[in-house]
Amino acid sequence: MENNAMLEQSKSRNQNFIDVYEGRIPKRVPISIGIDGAAALEYAGKNLLVDQYNAEEMIEAMDYANGLFDTDSVFGMSSRLPSFYKILGAINYQMGADGYMQHPNVPGMEAEDYDALIEDPVAVCWEKVVPKFYKELAKPFPHNVIAILKFQASRQAIMSKMGPASARIAAKYGKVTQSFTGGRTRAPYDLLADTFRSFTLVNGDIRRMPEKVLEAVEALYPLCVKLGMPKVPPAKTVRVSMALHMATFMREKDFAKFWWPSYKRIVEEFVNAGYGVFMFCEDNWMRYLDYLYDLPAGCEMQFEYGDPKVIKEKLGKKHIIQGLFPSTVLRVGTVEEVERTAKEYIDILAPGGNYIFGMDKSILRAADAKVENVQALLKTVHEYGQY
Repeated sequence: MENNAMLEQSKSRNQNFIDVYEGRIPKRVPISIGIDGAAALEYAGKNLLVDQYNAEEMIEAMDYANGLFDTDSVFGMSSRLPSFYKILGAINYQMGADGYMQHPNVPGMEAEDYDALIEDPVAVCWEKVVPKFYKELAKPFPHNVIAILKFQASRQAIMSKMGPASARIAAKYGKVTQSFTGGRTRAPYDLLADTFRSFTLVNGDIRRMPEKVLEAVEALYPLCVKLGMPKVPPAKTVRVSMALHMATFMREKDFAKFWWPSYKRIVEEFVNAGYGVFMFCEDNWMRYLDYLYDLPAGCEMQFEYGDPKVIKEKLGKKHIIQGLFPSTVLRVGTVEEVERTAKEYIDILAPGGNYIFGMDKSILRAADAKVENVQALLKTVHEYGQY
């Protein structure tokens, strides 16, 4: 009987997301909140410095945390595991003193490499970026090959257990069983900035060598499309995910010239192929709302900051709004404040549909959110978010 109840709950939660993605008003506002694998381990009383290397410990933590929090979807899986990066000698992802994985601002290539990037971005990846980011891969044969084999073995040993465990946890707790993520990629300019030139250096490049930057973005465009294009049949429920990074740190005239054209084009390419698009609009996108409106209808936009009333008014009839709930309330607020704030956001964003409840950012560490506050938040959305 309990298994049947969980199955029905899973079906209902699947359908809420499907309804939103296909343009219908669901029975209840779906919930999409991110809780990192590090947070799950800490909620379960595990040690990040040790237990991120052990699949069994991570699975135990996932099970515990997913039972603790009645989210719609399973959470707690992480692809940025320290064992992967340690084997490769990574400098772009490193474990901090407390065990949390951090991403230093490291350039993958020098300014004089632009011509080579424009000519063949894949070759620059293999010949310059990868050896720079991963010290073990910069070593001569056979050391580099041995590192790759170790990485593949480690990844297989961990991920072959994590995937089935996630499915078991979804069935156990009646969570979403359908995958809505079809692929992940980057905005072409963001790929140039984050992977090749770094956050700081690319801003200088657009002043010193603007035409090279534009050519590089165009050269990277096909790679971004290939990385993100799903391998499953087209459907609006299959979302191509992109975290948008550099746009809000640019002057609008630079955004309009360097960032926006290739991004608009790549979104249109995925939508024209029959897929949906999810974008995490990092930072504050209020000055770019008119640009976002011009994207094909049905894009899912998670906002970090901004005025929910204005965002709903400008975008809510054409696009799916997500995010905005301030995660700081979960850390410092009371249960009553959490409940009141959740209702305020639902009152603004839920009418008429096109809304998935989400937060401004993921819960990365257990200290980011009190257990009782997360539980109160989820309970409130389950009950108050009924249509």
